[in-house]
Amino acid sequence: MVQALAFVPLIVLAVVAVPSTPVVFGAASLYWAAGMGGGAAWNPWMARVVPSRVRGAFFGRRQGLVQAMMLLGLFGAGVALHALAATRHVLTVYAVMFAVAMLARLGSAVMVGRMGVGVPTAPRRRMRFRSIPPRLRGTSRASLLGYLIAAIAAASISGPFLTPYLLDHQQLGYGTYSIVTAAVVVAKIVAMPVLGRVIHGLGVRRVLTVCALAITPIPLLWIASGHVAWLLFVQIYAGVVWAGFDLGLLITLFDGEDDAERTTMQAAFSALQAIGTAGASFIGGAVLATLGSDHGGYAAVFLVSCGARLAATVLLVRELPFALARIPVTVAVRAWTLAIRPWGGTVVRPLVDGIDRLRRTRRDRVD
Repeated sequence: MVQALAFVPLIVLAVVAVPSTPVVFGAASLYWAAGMGGGAAWNPWMARVVPSRVRGAFFGRRQGLVQAMMLLGLFGAGVALHALAATRHVLTVYAVMFAVAMLARLGSAVMVGRMGVGVPTAPRRRMRFRSIPPRLRGTSRASLLGYLIAAIAAASISGPFLTPYLLDHQQLGYGTYSIVTAAVVVAKIVAMPVLGRVIHGLGVRRVLTVCALAITPIPLLWIASGHVAWLLFVQIYAGVVWAGFDLGLLITLFDGEDDAERTTMQAAFSALQAIGTAGASFIGGAVLATLGSDHGGYAAVFLVSCGARLAATVLLVRELPFALARIPVTVAVRAWTLAIRPWGGTVVRPLVDGIDRLRRTRRDRVD
């Protein structure tokens, strides 16, 4: 409900046609804070609400619908904005977009409120944040967590500035920009099952390392050419290698003994990820503020991001042990995308049917 209400000030700004940067930043911050607040509780709650006998089929179909609707919304908004970008009606398009998003979020809140009648809402066991460092110290997951935060932060040095680079500097229309952005998501959807089989054969450490190296030069590829065909190629490439990165993240990070540990670990990772992303974005902004927002300024930001990604990958190769805890690949492959980011990195979440499947796998090994 808070996420839905975060659209209200944006609708007002579009209707009255008065720009306000603080209001925009405040609304976006409120929206993502509410989303992150509810995200940690989603997996254990859905594991209780959705019966185990239908969980795999239910979330498999849900994943396809979510991704299809995300792409439909992206294309619909892009086409509408592109058609009216040069007219006085463009703000009306924004107002309608925000209003539809608000109503959809309110509808989602009503449906969530109606779910799980009779299902216990209290956690089975509490786990405090201060208990996480002792559990991680000296383990392979600690090294992995450090690398993942560093790699995501390195990507965030340049990632947020891809949109202004394409729209303002390269003068892409909204329609073309939407197609270029959607190419990342489509590539990830297609690549994830294939990469799941590759991980099963080669191991998660090897695939994660290769994909980590492969995402390093992506920012430089953006500035190699402004031709749409080249940008589409770069985005498809980015979608494939980011799919391998995200899949390795899911397989190795969200393993845990019970709901409390998984929930606390996910909350801790999300918090560290947000801090790293915000801090790194200021680095990119500082470079642009110093050098200007011409081609040279963007090239400098993208070059700094490449260097940071390479440094983070060296950390992975040197510190990450060969033996890593692994959630079954079939579970992680069916994780879904929560948000579209035009540079390839996405917000993802493992499907809850992996909880019981992971337990059964461990029990079978013991037996």
